[in-house]
Amino acid sequence: MDFGIGFCSKGMMADRIAIPIHNVEGEVVAYAGRFPGEPAEDTPKYKLPQGFRKSLELFNIDRAIKEPADKPLIIVEGFFGCMKLHQFGYRRVVALMGSTMSATQEALIREHTDRNGHVIIMFDEDEAGRVGRDEIAARLAKFVFVKIHVFEQEDQQPDKLSAEEAKGLFE
Repeated sequence: MDFGIGFCSKGMMADRIAIPIHNVEGEVVAYAGRFPGEPAEDTPKYKLPQGFRKSLELFNIDRAIKEPADKPLIIVEGFFGCMKLHQFGYRRVVALMGSTMSATQEALIREHTDRNGHVIIMFDEDEAGRVGRDEIAARLAKFVFVKIHVFEQEDQQPDKLSAEEAKGLFE
């Protein structure tokens, strides 16, 4: 797989799926550790290195910017939604690593999307996703065409899409 993820058995990411996070130049700046399955109540689903600020990066930006600029930039919340869409052939996709967009992330999106560009916001269909996508759409619509994808079912998210469902969304 293109993303270099793997199960980690040692160190701070022990017993987690390690997900490399690259900056815009393609350099690894951190690893996110995802607990496999559903964690116990006192265990966080994700672990990030101390001092790493996800608000300064866009997951997969290094790959997304290599794709043709006339294709829409798809923005999702999470790592696995990003990877799933990439796997289905939609390679101009980034994840905010959450349901909010920082000023730095907005600047990265603007820098790599021209005025004639097109952005699709595809967030999880839950309260945080709905609030986040509306706020982000309002900010990005000032400089680029924005489409919000609304899932029909509550709690649906990009990483749960089948290949056929994804194809139907973008064609």
